[in-house]
Amino acid sequence: MDIKTLLTDLKDLSFEISIYDFINAKSELEKELKYLPEEYKQCYIDDFFTFFPKIIKEIKSLDLNSIETFEINDEDLKKLIDRLEVLSNKERKSYKIYRIVIPYLVFFAKKPLHALTTKFPGKKSIVSKKGVYYCPIKEAQKNDLSICEFCICKDINELER
Repeated sequence: MDIKTLLTDLKDLSFEISIYDFINAKSELEKELKYLPEEYKQCYIDDFFTFFPKIIKEIKSLDLNSIETFEINDEDLKKLIDRLEVLSNKERKSYKIYRIVIPYLVFFAKKPLHALTTKFPGKKSIVSKKGVYYCPIKEAQKNDLSICEFCICKDINELER
């Protein structure tokens, strides 16, 4: 698939996202995270509601005519969308948001799937060094349910070598 085709679809979908979708997604997220320690839960929720609206706004403002075209792997896109469907029911408001933001970050923006301010266990965060991102949980999340394999981040252990 041509990146402009994907971006056109994502941009169109981004205009369907309202403040109410974010409010409902917050409620869903709070329920999902109820067993997480409070300091991580609140940080994750705060990051979600600053990072994802920012990315939606970025997508809405794309000038598709100025973007260089390139092909993305259809199988990778399908695999990512399938994985998102497993992680979040299509009826959920958070899915609507993930379905737009995650493919954009993976295939076009080449940015981490979490905000750089997200705190992971051990109070660790994603590190950016010389334009390369390193994640403290990348290797720990290798499983059939994770979307980490699609993320641009490298494992933080690579930074320490």
